[in-house]
Amino acid sequence: SVSENIFLGRGVPRGAAGQIDWSAMRSRAAALLSTLGVALDPSTKMRGLSIADQQMVELAAALSQKARVLLMDEPTAALTPGEVANLFRIVRRLRDEGVAIVFISHRLEEVFSISDRITVLRDGGFVGTRRVSETSTAEIISMMVGRPLGEMYEKPSASIGEPLLAVENLGSGARFQGVSLEVRRGEIVGMAGLVGAGRTEVAETIFGLRPRTGGRVLLDGKEVAIDGPRDAIARGIAYVPEDRQKHGLLMPFSIASNTTLASERRISRLGWLLRRRERDVAEKYRALLRTRCRDVAQPVRELSGGNQQKVVLSKWLMTEPDVLILDEPTRGVDVGAKAEVHHAMGELARAGKAILMISSDLPEVLAMSDRIIVMKEGRVTGRLARDEATQERVMAAATGQTAAPPPSAPTPLSSSSSPSSSPDVARSSLATPPSPAAATAHHSLEAPAAAAAAEANWWLRFRELGIAIFVVLALLAATLVDPGFARWSNFRSILLYIPLIVVVAMGQMMVIVSRNIDLSVGSILGLASIMVGFVFVRNPDFPVWAAGLLALGIGGALGLINGVLVAYLRVPSIIATLGTLSAYRGLIFIYSGGKQVDPNDIPDRVIAFSNVPAAVPWIVIWAAVLAALTHLFLKYTNFGREVFAIGSNPPAAALRGIPVRRDLALIFTITGALSGFAGLMWASRFPTINPGSVGSGFELIVISAVIIGGTSVFGGAGSVLGTVLGCVLLGTIYIALPALRISGFYQLAIYGAAILVAAVIDRAAQVRMSRRAQAL
Repeated sequence: SVSENIFLGRGVPRGAAGQIDWSAMRSRAAALLSTLGVALDPSTKMRGLSIADQQMVELAAALSQKARVLLMDEPTAALTPGEVANLFRIVRRLRDEGVAIVFISHRLEEVFSISDRITVLRDGGFVGTRRVSETSTAEIISMMVGRPLGEMYEKPSASIGEPLLAVENLGSGARFQGVSLEVRRGEIVGMAGLVGAGRTEVAETIFGLRPRTGGRVLLDGKEVAIDGPRDAIARGIAYVPEDRQKHGLLMPFSIASNTTLASERRISRLGWLLRRRERDVAEKYRALLRTRCRDVAQPVRELSGGNQQKVVLSKWLMTEPDVLILDEPTRGVDVGAKAEVHHAMGELARAGKAILMISSDLPEVLAMSDRIIVMKEGRVTGRLARDEATQERVMAAATGQTAAPPPSAPTPLSSSSSPSSSPDVARSSLATPPSPAAATAHHSLEAPAAAAAAEANWWLRFRELGIAIFVVLALLAATLVDPGFARWSNFRSILLYIPLIVVVAMGQMMVIVSRNIDLSVGSILGLASIMVGFVFVRNPDFPVWAAGLLALGIGGALGLINGVLVAYLRVPSIIATLGTLSAYRGLIFIYSGGKQVDPNDIPDRVIAFSNVPAAVPWIVIWAAVLAALTHLFLKYTNFGREVFAIGSNPPAAALRGIPVRRDLALIFTITGALSGFAGLMWASRFPTINPGSVGSGFELIVISAVIIGGTSVFGGAGSVLGTVLGCVLLGTIYIALPALRISGFYQLAIYGAAILVAAVIDRAAQVRMSRRAQAL
């Protein structure tokens, strides 16, 4: 929730007993948000908020710490002009209250608007510092690039030829309709518009990434059918996507592998890659685009944003395309890299390539385009030639205005005069205070966000209710098929089997919430059970309480090994616990020598814990108490909240000061300890402890119960109530199937099917929430 994001890892309000004080947390969060002029319900889930409101929550978190220094790294990257103005209003207020602010941005107009002093870095080194009142845009760019401003948007003249790419009345469902454009040889056509105008969707449709529901695509005057990227590449079209890391590159791969990825046939023979040829090609494009790297064998993830973008360009240039579609080609790169990308674009145009450039950077669009197409809400609203295009005309078309709005001067943070500006760089009006209508629109997101949060809760409650209903229906169906099923012995078996699942599931739930999995819980249960059993064989008078501590200790030690492997040695949990599953299972046989513990070796006082007299059996009480304590632990302790934070977003959790590795190790240790204690319960419930069967396959039952109970396989969400209901369901199935004369082999199929169904439900809910967030 909003309140949790503000305080988690930053001084959570506590009650008299040290528990999280939820009421105080919400009240303090509301007060902080009110000081920022943001009307958000502190209980609203973050997933339903807009980017701007998420930024406000981050600022509220900074205020909650009474921060003296505030570092803001590209805080406006995804904000609208009105949202930027609101953010700057708050930043100025914090400045007036004595907060020292470092504002990092690639947007020079924002830097000049909000700063008192500007420090320039280039290639990791300090270049210089200037007071805003004593410098100009031209000087700052020169310091950043290392050459005069005029070279930033260098576009060599090119001979413009015949139309190469043309689209007529192109449409893709509700995203956009009726888009027509053409790009000629040697021409750069810019596409401008606000976020959500449909520009990226047009590019994706041309390239075959999105289905075309209307219109035609023509190359060299001939209509072509493009059903996917492979068709587009074969016809000489290349597409540089907006998000280079998500869609443009394979981050663990080398520069050379990424460069040749779309043209592997050119560097292979009979299907075998020619590594020398691959390296030579990568070196060629490295030199052509002046990519800075140690070696082309270097992983691309180690490069700066600008150099990563050059690798994306290299990949597509190697396909020798005639048409290049560039979506935000310089987003998130420094000014020096931007100038080099612009230079490469100009050279490509001069070589006769047709370039369609999508950009939200108006100075870039104005300087690099031969013609400009403007879109608004999925339709073309303006077509401007290079000599008639101005920032005001483009914005007028992008916002649906009939007349260009007058330019507005930015409001500087300091009281000094505004810096001198170069005519080569258009200044935007991002610092203009928002209108009342804009402020109203900004705060009107609260209701949809609350609705999105309520919808998420509904999904979880629906599943919990559905599980409860399914349990009742399963019992009724079994009774109808075989009236003898209603015997007390069957209900006793169900009652005594469920606690074993519940105890282990409480730990497994925390593991899965943290985006991990523990496949070794069955083996830990088995090893603890067999070791405690042989303790009783050797010493029948061994105290039961000491046996309980021994089981907890054995399980905790084995769980700690899992935790160290996952948290500190960074072994993926599915690999680490798959290995320890086999290792611990082997230890069962080594320790027991293949011998089982017989019922007469287990003291009656241990077996008595599973007896069913008039009172409730002790193992049921233990499971119920543990479930209640787990609920309180997760809801009212810092560690409990940290478990959900790690699963929701591990990097963000680390940035809040949460000790992610320590917490993960502790989660696995707790899970191991609970599995070990379940080993003692197993000895009470099943006095014959056979090394070949004790705990075997139990991990599948537990994981199924947790996931069926609503714990998200994607981490960050789960409930104790849902998990307990999942345990009840699987415990009922485990006992009901044999009673109905159905082969036990069907159990595995049912468990697997249940996991798949639960995962599909989770995915559907996640997609639904994501679409709601995007709509906001």
